[in-house]
Amino acid sequence: MAKIKAFRGYRYNAEKIANLGSVVSPPYYNISEEDKDGLYEKSDYNSVRLFSGKRYDDDTPENSAFTRAKAYLDKWIEEEILIRDEEPVIYMYEQTIDMSGTLYSNTSFVALVELEDIGAGAIKPCENLHEISMGDRYELLAATNSDISMINCLYMEQERDLYNLMNELREEKADIEFSSGDTDDEIVQQRLWKISYKPTIDFIIEKFKDLSLYITDGQTRYETCLKYRNYMKANNPNHTGNEPYNYMMMSLSNSKSDGLVYLPVHREVKTPRNFSESHFIAGSQDHFKVEKIIIDSTEDSFVHTMAKQIATVKSETRIAAYCGGDYFYRMVLQDNDYIKKEVYPEMSKEYCKLDIVALNKLILEDVFHIDDEKYEECVTASRSYNTCYRNVQDGKCDIMFILNPVKVDQIKNITAVGERLPEMSVSVYPKPSVGIIVNVKED
Repeated sequence: MAKIKAFRGYRYNAEKIANLGSVVSPPYYNISEEDKDGLYEKSDYNSVRLFSGKRYDDDTPENSAFTRAKAYLDKWIEEEILIRDEEPVIYMYEQTIDMSGTLYSNTSFVALVELEDIGAGAIKPCENLHEISMGDRYELLAATNSDISMINCLYMEQERDLYNLMNELREEKADIEFSSGDTDDEIVQQRLWKISYKPTIDFIIEKFKDLSLYITDGQTRYETCLKYRNYMKANNPNHTGNEPYNYMMMSLSNSKSDGLVYLPVHREVKTPRNFSESHFIAGSQDHFKVEKIIIDSTEDSFVHTMAKQIATVKSETRIAAYCGGDYFYRMVLQDNDYIKKEVYPEMSKEYCKLDIVALNKLILEDVFHIDDEKYEECVTASRSYNTCYRNVQDGKCDIMFILNPVKVDQIKNITAVGERLPEMSVSVYPKPSVGIIVNVKED
């Protein structure tokens, strides 16, 4: 069962921060160095200083991005830039963004969730872990003793009790309401409600006891918290299991939410050898039907056309490949059972039907000879097919692949048997901003 509880979060003091949109930040991996500079300039109290601060050539262990984050956090609390809620609450957090006339929305409960060892209970990691960033995340957690940002989990309820509760609470006036972002395409409407009525808190806690939580964003941070908990436990002879380090702040999103979308994560590739389009086509035809489709249009409509051409409701793998020019290749896997039968017989059927598994094995490995050791050097994951398209045009990569999004049932079925999706397979949108709530692990 998932064990959650209310908590006293730290939030920006609206009496001292007139524009809350100036102090919240996008998620960690969405921020370039240029974006970071802009966030630093936007406000002296922007949360980027806490979770992704600047690094300098003369940094030392005693003066680093992590120690500076701790100093900022302590100072902001002392100066009441950040203030702690007076009583334990569960928060309801809503983000809404308008993109080209379509509203996307993520409404979640934000609570503390008791940490569980991987595979031991209700918390299900979805993807393989990105080891490189784990060291940085651990140093930040050890320095601040805080959850600066919240990870995002999906839950899937048979009934609609929590979904209906969200709709009821949404009718009440939000405790906080503001917008963030710099351009029309990035403006996010943000609302936060504090749930302090004990019967409602107890109802939510009881409902989550029957649910699994699927980590869709922040798995590195989750496993970092496990490592930190284990360290603190080993060094606490009076450990009881109720200490603050046994819990982590999470955003819990209902899979039934109408505005929540599951975005595909695409790949751009710089091949280890000289790229040959004819070699790519010939090698791909061993397993795929490859169709060349010519498009005469602008960049934006070009990539949208590619995405539409591979969209399918069937249980089949369709991938779009682009390596320059006014055309792309639509690739349809011919034998949907080949990977299960010949490549990964020990893996579940659901895992073997993932588009990214077909791409990784049958094209990147078999055609381009990109194995696990070369993968990170040669392959970049991106949620923006426009960025991938421009990188092909600019010669920064040789070829891009557009994929369809992973389905909720695939996530559930794969994790249910203890498997994980390949790294950077799942993207739920919108994602929680950083700085909405900070959880300092103290009583």
